Amino acid sequence: MKNNPGLLKSKLCYASGDIYGGGAFMIFSLLFMNFLVLVEGLPIVATTVIIFIGRLWDAITDPIMGRISDRTRSRFGRRRIYFLIGIIPVHLSFVMLFHSFGIQSEIAKIIYYTFSYMFFGTVFSIVMVPYNAILSDMSSDYNERTSYTTFRMIFSGGAALLCAVLPSFIIKSMGSEHNGPEQIPGYLIMALVFGAVFGGCWFITFAGTKERENLPPPEKISLASWLSVFSNAAYRNLLGIFIFFQIAVDLVLALFIFYIDIVVLQYKNYELVVGTLLVCSMLLMILMGSLARKKGKVFPLFIGLPVWIFSTIVFIWLDATVPVFVLCILAGLIAVGSSAGNLSTWSMLTDVYDIDEIRTGKRREGLYAGMTTFLRKFASGVAVLLMGFGLQAMGFDHNKYSELKAKMTDFDPAIYAQSNVVTGIKWMFVLIPFILLSLCFYFAVKNKVTKTRFDVVLKGINEFKAHGNIDALNEQEVADVVLVTGMNKDKLWGKE
Repeated sequence: MKNNPGLLKSKLCYASGDIYGGGAFMIFSLLFMNFLVLVEGLPIVATTVIIFIGRLWDAITDPIMGRISDRTRSRFGRRRIYFLIGIIPVHLSFVMLFHSFGIQSEIAKIIYYTFSYMFFGTVFSIVMVPYNAILSDMSSDYNERTSYTTFRMIFSGGAALLCAVLPSFIIKSMGSEHNGPEQIPGYLIMALVFGAVFGGCWFITFAGTKERENLPPPEKISLASWLSVFSNAAYRNLLGIFIFFQIAVDLVLALFIFYIDIVVLQYKNYELVVGTLLVCSMLLMILMGSLARKKGKVFPLFIGLPVWIFSTIVFIWLDATVPVFVLCILAGLIAVGSSAGNLSTWSMLTDVYDIDEIRTGKRREGLYAGMTTFLRKFASGVAVLLMGFGLQAMGFDHNKYSELKAKMTDFDPAIYAQSNVVTGIKWMFVLIPFILLSLCFYFAVKNKVTKTRFDVVLKGINEFKAHGNIDALNEQEVADVVLVTGMNKDKLWGKE
């Protein structure tokens, strides 16, 4: 089975979808705020409001899209149809993020980019929520799903790596080396190129994926159905792992540039350090995928999280004298944790769909995918907002710091590094991931979904479909189903 060319093609086509997820996320994270403030000339406060509104809207659309995809019935399936629908909007929405089509008024630009980000978020939900739900249709095998997710994470990491380097090269080549309005043509060309790549990826994913047939009639969308996911004990535990890990990733990425620039004063080496992190994450994904198939999907967390926590603690003792190779080594150690977490969290999510089916007798992948991404984005948005207030409370103003470096010939970064602001950034960079990753590890230890128990769940689903009960399961198998689902035997399959 491992050498099946058709299976390999299916995995490659499936993984192509996250070229958009990983690549667009990286470009947005690195360039969007810089573009609005320094290229389009918008006030920093207005930029923050644009991003906050966009993230809030993005979070709201995810669960809605999840339920819409669950209810969709078409000749191209309930998930794949949205990959096809999204091709042109993916391209257009990405271009709109980085081009204002000649708008001159500041207020008009603020309105336009608020709409553009909301449009981008809507399109992102249209394709990514069904994408996060489709894997359970493509395979029911525990290890094969892990393999699919490994391919996905490698493609995502590779796209993120390229998108951390190539866009800046295009912008400078087609626009200007100077960070300002003269880069507008470069940003437009960059957006056109990458928008086309991102849109084209979804045609490949559409063509190479499959879905199960003979689906039951769609259910009505209700608030109760959205909230019902929290009655699933396996899902609640997964959320503890997923949310704390993803917030840790978001906040570390947000703080990393401040730590490198202000705490250790090595902004010139930022690309090298971040590049090391991304390359190692991509390469380690193969190892983590192999461990997950042999030891279970949660096992990589037991290796990756402690390594990341250890590397985080080391940052306490670093200062401007630290050699760049030490920063690269620590970035590589962080990559051990990030690759383990990304592989485990996304692959474990697909198993929750089947656990929900044996509990309710329903297939609700879209509901779970939408609710998960909603909670992830909402929690991340609040966390980043609180981090911003924390930096402001410490008296930190990165724009003033940048102006200080640019205009003062007698600027002494070593003296600045002794300030309370720098101390605060250092401890935020250390304590925030330490706490979040420790909580993630706690929920990982509590995980009850092993390969053996998951296989029993699938066996139970087949028994319910064939006979309406699980009387054919032995005593230990019934105990495993009860443990994983958190429900009594007589209440499974939606029975009262």
